[in-house]
Amino acid sequence: MAEPQEHSVCLVTGAASGIGRRMAAALRREGHSVVAADIDESGLERLATENAWQSEPRFTTSTLDVRSSANWDEIVEFTVARFGRLDVLLNIAGFLCPGNVHEMQPEVFDRHLDVNVKGVMYGTRAAARAMIPQKSGHIVNVASIAGLSAVPGLSAYCASKHAVRGFSLSVAQELSAHGIAVTVFCPDAVETPMLTLQERYAEAAMVFGGPRALRLPEVEAALLRVLRVRPLEVVLDVPFSARALGAKVANAFPRLMTLAAPLIIRSGRAAQKRRTRLGGVSG
Repeated sequence: MAEPQEHSVCLVTGAASGIGRRMAAALRREGHSVVAADIDESGLERLATENAWQSEPRFTTSTLDVRSSANWDEIVEFTVARFGRLDVLLNIAGFLCPGNVHEMQPEVFDRHLDVNVKGVMYGTRAAARAMIPQKSGHIVNVASIAGLSAVPGLSAYCASKHAVRGFSLSVAQELSAHGIAVTVFCPDAVETPMLTLQERYAEAAMVFGGPRALRLPEVEAALLRVLRVRPLEVVLDVPFSARALGAKVANAFPRLMTLAAPLIIRSGRAAQKRRTRLGGVSG
């Protein structure tokens, strides 16, 4: 499959913070036209203001509730009307709330599925409808390393990311005949506000059981390469770590994660204590 056009039109969700914000800025600097979308309107305004892009003709922001299929249709129509086409969709918006299943409220299950799963499904559907007539395009759905292996304490999040991975791998086969690539991107923990939120949750200890979290520049570099190479799946962890390999093995042999979990959780709890004592770690 061909590399992205020199001046691709990119729609980025979750652009008010974290990975989405980083990628919206990186793509604009790379020379692409960018629609930065998020439900957080004030966060989008800060992104535009801090980069002095309020009047930039090839950058715009748009509020988007990924839980709404109607909102998705509207933003894709807006993107095509503004820039003439849609070349790349980065489905980055996500939700995570740690907790044990017996203590979790039903609305928390709903939010995981509505944002993480339905949001990706609705976005992929809307983007595909715009890309099929072009006979080209690239959809990148951000899952997680939690989409390959079990993560106790994050069962709802884990379930949602397994769903994103399965959906993306299936849709990739459907859309390849139309010249559209689909990539599922599965990073390990990343230094973002979502990770900081988990520091004080004992249930999230396994998340902190690795050598360190990925930094945003590492994720940016990996995603920019994804847009050039257009692989089916990328599992990303920190250099020289075995977490990605471990996740793949655990996916094939789930019992191994059950055996390894106590040690990882013990290490993670120690890391949580260090992080909270130091006031968190900046990405």
